[in-house]
Amino acid sequence: MILVVDDDPAVLASVTDFLRFKSYTCLAAADGIQALGIMQQHTPDLIVSDIMMPKIDGYEFYQAVRENTAWALIPFIFLSAKGEQKDIRLGYRLGVEHYITKPFETEDMLIAIRSRLQRTAEMQAAARDGVEQMRQSFMQVVGHELRTPLTFIYGYLSLFEERKDQISEEVMDEYLQGMRKGTDRLIKLVEDLMLLATIDSGAAEKQITQYGQQVNLGVVVEEVIQMLIPQAEARNVSISQDVPYSLMIQGIPTYVRDVFKRLIDNAIKFSKPVGGRVWVRAESGGGQVRIVVQDTGIGIAPDYQAAIFERFRQIDRKTMEQQGLGLGLTIAHQLVQLHGGDVQVESQPGEGTTIIVSLPTVD
Repeated sequence: MILVVDDDPAVLASVTDFLRFKSYTCLAAADGIQALGIMQQHTPDLIVSDIMMPKIDGYEFYQAVRENTAWALIPFIFLSAKGEQKDIRLGYRLGVEHYITKPFETEDMLIAIRSRLQRTAEMQAAARDGVEQMRQSFMQVVGHELRTPLTFIYGYLSLFEERKDQISEEVMDEYLQGMRKGTDRLIKLVEDLMLLATIDSGAAEKQITQYGQQVNLGVVVEEVIQMLIPQAEARNVSISQDVPYSLMIQGIPTYVRDVFKRLIDNAIKFSKPVGGRVWVRAESGGGQVRIVVQDTGIGIAPDYQAAIFERFRQIDRKTMEQQGLGLGLTIAHQLVQLHGGDVQVESQPGEGTTIIVSLPTVD
């Protein structure tokens, strides 16, 4: 469906008649206000609009269309008598897909419309493929992560039922520890999915905006490291930090703590199991603080570095026998962005990984 907008009745009729003759379904509007009203009822696949119109001109109409997220990807073509280069450049600078000057050749218009509709169809098909791939990845990873801890729990419960009359206290403790591990893993899975839903729904952003407070990064990092020391010691990995207590940011303490817990936990997990090291240090300047988390681990190949922030994505999952949904770095990255910052990765295979978190500071 194509929406044609023009205040000249003759042009409006000729364009819509031509497109209908070419088997396109058309809607017609005499100005931008009428066009926006039509779009509330019918979402077009493409818009062809004049620029010089009463009430609101074509530029204002275009901006109103793009401000609505539901219409943001609709291809937009200007059809105008404003044919000077500065006018055409302005149209393209705004973001329109094509600019046709009056008088025009109908074949040129047809080519422009066909190419834009085809490109949109290709993008939609690619998006559907991406969603399907994500769905399959989600089902595979979540299915595995749900079944594995449930198998632990169910297996130990079955053993208990079969041997409850002959189980020693020592063996009972072993069963309970196994069930605890399975339960903890399930809880972590559910918590990650709930936090991701909180981020996707916009609730996390509202919390940061409405309830954000000053957060001392030095205190947060120290708390996280103290929490993770037993895990590091179990792998013979040492942790050192240099994050001054003077570094303050605005945010939600729980979310900031969650970010660094995920990053430092990841650094410990992928460090060399014996003699590995993790450094956490801070650099500040220009209203920004950079928290650097560096490890001596296996590293990440350049081709995979952009993918580590993707959902349900784990590099060498089978080789590394990784657990989890592949959401840790995704969630950390999104929480940092919601706090006005960004995350970068620097790594080479076999040489460790450096994650750099940049956040705006407050006085």
